[in-house]
Amino acid sequence: MHIPLPDGDTLIPESEFLELVGGVTPRTANGWDHAGCPFTYIGNRKYRPKTEALNWLAAQIRRRNPRRAHAAARAAAWRATAIPVSK
Repeated sequence: MHIPLPDGDTLIPESEFLELVGGVTPRTANGWDHAGCPFTYIGNRKYRPKTEALNWLAAQIRRRNPRRAHAAARAAAWRATAIPVSK
């Protein structure tokens, strides 16, 4: 059962949300709860706001910082001076 919210979002059951995000387990979702993913209980059933929860999940993606130019140049110079090992 989907529950429309005044802000245009929709509350969807936890099981449906887990399928939507790739079939993760409820144990994984419980970790998200502790990390701040929005949810609520209605009638002893767990629901998540679809758009808000997906946005929260997307915001948790970690990206590497780009390497600094001087660090990349230093690494390239080191590789160029390395002694090749023969087999």
